[in-house]
Order: sequence, then structure tokens, then C-alpha cells
Amino acid sequence: MKKKIKLGFVGLGFIGTLHATACFAMPLIFKSLPYEVRLGKVCKNNIQDIPHFFEGGVKTVEELLQDNDLNAVDICTPNYLHYGQAIKVIEKGLNLYLEKPIGLNGNEAYEIMKAANDRGIINQAALMYRFMPAVNQARDMINNGEIGEILNFKAMMLHSGYLDPKRPMSWKMRFNTSGGGAVIDLGIHLIDSIRFMLGEVKSLKAESKTYFKSRPKSNGSDVYEDVDVDDWTMAYLVMQNGAWGTMETSRISANLEEETRFLIYGTKGSIVVSTKQPRYASLYKKQENQFVMGKYNKKSEFSKYLDTIYPEEKYSLGWMVDMHMASLTNYFLNITEGKIIFKETPTFEEAYKSQTIIDKILQSVNDNSKEIEI
Repeated sequence: MKKKIKLGFVGLGFIGTLHATACFAMPLIFKSLPYEVRLGKVCKNNIQDIPHFFEGGVKTVEELLQDNDLNAVDICTPNYLHYGQAIKVIEKGLNLYLEKPIGLNGNEAYEIMKAANDRGIINQAALMYRFMPAVNQARDMINNGEIGEILNFKAMMLHSGYLDPKRPMSWKMRFNTSGGGAVIDLGIHLIDSIRFMLGEVKSLKAESKTYFKSRPKSNGSDVYEDVDVDDWTMAYLVMQNGAWGTMETSRISANLEEETRFLIYGTKGSIVVSTKQPRYASLYKKQENQFVMGKYNKKSEFSKYLDTIYPEEKYSLGWMVDMHMASLTNYFLNITEGKIIFKETPTFEEAYKSQTIIDKILQSVNDNSKEIEI
């Protein structure tokens, strides 16, 4: 008997559409799932354009939660709405999947984490880079000593969507509704991936720049509003294992493919991970002067598991949807089992730990790039 999961959606913008695409395609790609997901209602402002495979639309979370058949919710709304909406879902006792960052800051993230743990619900943040095969392959290679002791690293997520000076203001460009600019929008993924592959951060210092200091209040408006979040941030990190490196995030860097990239250097070689090749990490062995890319046999149990929930290449819907699909599949499997199966799952506790690092980066920026101990 398959587990019946009825999933309510809160928000159906760009990221919500990716989540919904993954949920809709999931049973087409994976034929023998032990659960069956039914898409319930969507909570959003405009309920006139709800796709037919949802049960309809509501305008408030309270209305959504009146459905007693719901046992899971997916929240894909702007950052400033996460806390209030998440607490309502948790108080209802429903399992919760929540977009990143789970709160505006570490304090909100902590309260959400504590409430979820106290209620005993299955919870997961959409930190989907943990479900990228190349990231997991790199993690296995590092743990297996393939490149020796880790020396230094670079993590980069460079986008260009905010280069247009006429791009109007939005919640993402106001600190009180976003919690930060590129550093939280993109950096939360990099920090979580660094922690996932390399362990915990010991100390850091950071600097930020805002190139476009004001934006039109709306499309075509001659009235401008000050921007109080970063366009670009660089953080210098020292890890507990002695490694050091940088994390760079930008929303104003012209880059054709806008890839996410990790370069990890050790005493025996190096590893490159890129969204250009999400399935495999590139391994360079210095002593053998050998470059290796492809299947890797010395896999962790989590990597073996990921092979069963990440779409095969012939079924790929693009790496973004593929990663979200694997992440959501993990969430639904945890609901089916009634527990967090793998410790690698980006629970709210893991999301909170990553968000505290973002808080420290912002603290360093606001204190003239002062070094901050974690």
C-alpha cells in the first residue's frame, strides 16, 4: 500500500513552479515510488491562474490549513513571509518543506527549527545542492583522501540578472524583506555546500558592494528608492579542519552560463564541481598527473541512495529541476518512513546552521570586514 501524501502549496512563483514541475513529473520518471503525491490547493494572491492538476486556490494560509486531508506543505514565498507561514503550518502538525533561507535571519531560523523539532514533524529546507551528484561525488572523494589534506577552496555563484539599472525594486532588494542581497539569495547555497563537503567554519571575514544604489520603485517609474542590500559579496573562510578559502556571490556579474562552481585544492590534487556537469566531479591526481571524470565506485551510502532518486540523464529536465526533484523525493520518502532516513538531509537544523554563517558574514561586513569567530 502506497503512502498517500496530500501536498499543499504556499506560493507558486518561479521557484514554486520548479517545485510543482518536479512533483508532477516525479511518478513519470520513477515508476515504483512507495508514496503517491496528490497536489492540493495553492495559496497565492492571484487564484485565477491555478493549473488544473491542483485542487484550486486560496488566498490565505489559514484557508489552506482548513483542509484536514493535508499532511504536507511546501512553502515557496518571499523570505519575509517564511517565519509566519511556517509557524502556522508547524502548529497544525503538518510536515513542512521550506524554501531557503528558512528565515530572514538566524533568530527566525532557530525559532522555526525549534518549533518543528518540538512538534516532531518531518522538515526539510530546499538546499538542493546537497542532492547534486557532483557535489556528493566530490564529498566522497574528499572523505576517501583522493586529494589528500584539504588546503584551500573557492566557491562561486555569479549571476547577472541585476545588471539592468532599470530593474525595478522588489522584496529581494530591501533588507527588511529579504535579509540580504546576493549573500543570502545565493550565498546560503554555497555556505551549505561548503559545510556539506568540507565541514564546519571556524572563522570568517567578508566585504560587500552595492553598485546600483537606487532602483525605480516600479516598472517605468521616475521615482527611485534606495537599495540597502548587496549586489556582490566575498567572504574569506577558515574551516575547523584548517582549510581556508573564499565564497563569492554576485547578481551583477555577466556570465553566459551563470554556473555555480567549486574548486577544492589538496596536497595530492584538486576537485572541480560545476553546474555545467552536475553528474560528475572532475578529479586531478597530481602524482599520477591524471585527470579523472566519470563514475566513482567508492561511494557513501548517501551517494548510493542519491543514484536512486536523481533522474537518469535520458529523463533530465535540466539540473535545476533534477536537483529539486531529488530533494523533494527525499522529503516524501522521509514522510513515508516517518523519520529522517539520512543525516545528510538538509533539515531545518542544518538550514539554521548555514544561516548563522550568513549572519556572521553580514556582521563582518557591517564591522569593516572584521574577522568573526564562529
